[in-house]
Amino acid sequence: MKRDLELIRKLLIFFEEKESPQQVEVPPIEGYDELAIKYHLVLLHDAGLLRCEPVRSSTSDRVIYVLPFDLTWEGHEFLAKVKNEGVWKKIRVVVAAKGGSLAFSVVNQLATRFALDMVKDI
Repeated sequence: MKRDLELIRKLLIFFEEKESPQQVEVPPIEGYDELAIKYHLVLLHDAGLLRCEPVRSSTSDRVIYVLPFDLTWEGHEFLAKVKNEGVWKKIRVVVAAKGGSLAFSVVNQLATRFALDMVKDI
């Protein structure tokens, strides 16, 4: 399964807006099926952007799925950069121009650059 940056952003927004600290096994994200959402929740956990309780295989240390609670500090930091529609649009344009896929570290650096561009005239 391919990583979907749009879904990642939507999941981060969902957890930022969620009012209670309770876990949400499968957030209701329109246009995405349960399998895709669960896969991306594990990715967000692996990246340190989402605080989760991992459920591991009984025969190995492999994470099968996660029970997500809320954003980590890094999750809040990344979302603060990409939540703005103007910044997100610029990132999508760059990603599309580069074939639809970039390393997350590059996307994060672009987000930082575009977010800084928004405030440099203040």
